Amino acid sequence: MRPNLKIVIPLLATVLLASGCATRQLKNFKEAADENNWHEIAGAEVDCKADDETCNQLHLLKGDACYRLAKQNTDSIKNYQCAAEQLEQGIHLTTDWAAAEAIVGQRAQYFENWCESLRSLRSEQTSTAAAKPYNQKLHACAREFLQAPGDLKPAATFFLHNAELAAIRFQIDDTGSCQALKQLQQNENQAAAQAGQSRYADYHRRLLNDIAGIKASIPGCP
Repeated sequence: MRPNLKIVIPLLATVLLASGCATRQLKNFKEAADENNWHEIAGAEVDCKADDETCNQLHLLKGDACYRLAKQNTDSIKNYQCAAEQLEQGIHLTTDWAAAEAIVGQRAQYFENWCESLRSLRSEQTSTAAAKPYNQKLHACAREFLQAPGDLKPAATFFLHNAELAAIRFQIDDTGSCQALKQLQQNENQAAAQAGQSRYADYHRRLLNDIAGIKASIPGCP
């Protein structure tokens, strides 16, 4: 049966128009990034559909812009929230990282910034109930990060163990807390040794100190 051209042609035009909008926005984002105009990118609504070829790049670039603003202490909570949401979408929409990295940069850096945004948001919460969802997302982010290729494994293990320590602290009165801390301490000792002189070496040292301090605070926990 022949398709109804009166229906097909408008649909095709709509698809091409949407694709064109995403392509134009990507061009605008890249030009703004070249000028360090992070406010312009962060303030824009990403105009694409999930299956658009450039949609992943738009989300990654907006997430990067929001992250940079948050690190500059510009509306930190708002921009970390934006970064976490946009980077998660961009990462999960990216199926061809070789092509994406040629345009928007390294996958590992986006994972690092996604996890750091979640860690920062967790620390801003004023209650355990509010912090737990961010910690769960951080743990999931770190696990994905650990599986991604790249040279930032010390960062991935830091975020993973940081999230695991927070989960233990949220339930520190549980009978299994001491054993959980001892296992985490063992895992972190190994991760800290592997971090060597990387830029995450100090993060791992501080995390080991935190684990030891919390472990020492539990009566009868050797």
